[in-house]
Amino acid sequence: MKNRCICILVTLIAFCIVYIRMSEEVINYNNYFSIDNTVKYVDSDIIEEIVQEVSVVDEVKQESSNVSVEKEVLKETNKVIVNTPVEVVEEVVNVPANEILTGKMSGYGPDCIGCSGYLANGTYVGGGNIYYDDSEYGRVRIVAGDKKFKFGTIVRINDSMLAIVLDRGGSIGIGKKFMFDLLYESEAEANRNGVSYNTKFEILRNGF
Repeated sequence: MKNRCICILVTLIAFCIVYIRMSEEVINYNNYFSIDNTVKYVDSDIIEEIVQEVSVVDEVKQESSNVSVEKEVLKETNKVIVNTPVEVVEEVVNVPANEILTGKMSGYGPDCIGCSGYLANGTYVGGGNIYYDDSEYGRVRIVAGDKKFKFGTIVRINDSMLAIVLDRGGSIGIGKKFMFDLLYESEAEANRNGVSYNTKFEILRNGF
């Protein structure tokens, strides 16, 4: 009877030990995994690797965002460049006032070959108007000159006639075939007057 009790007691002790160890394993398992089978606790090295990967992903996203912003800025800049109107300015070499020049002067009419009746500055002279009313010099003749003379330049011709530059000409200007081209009411009248040689031109005003 005594030996049987001892056997029962040993069996109970062994059972208790097994139960306690199984309980510890269950507790350890629950510490690592939650009910929904997701990892609850992980090693610190694994956490560090995950953080590094997340940082790399964030940097790539940031760089992609920056590139997108730069593309948008460049696109807007290009739009501004394309839509910006370009102002065409006539290049003019200034001729000092009171400078005296000598050369040939030709004549032309608003009905000449290739002429439209409009001057280079936009004034219409097809009706035979060969004068211009200047606010400073009064009623003056109209002449054509090259781009060395601004529109509105006042020229005194042979110390008598006053003229204003309102037109252009391919063969007109300093170093060209004619120094100035005087406007007449018609091409026929210009041909009758012909070319004036050794003509004196005094620049009184350079442009308006």
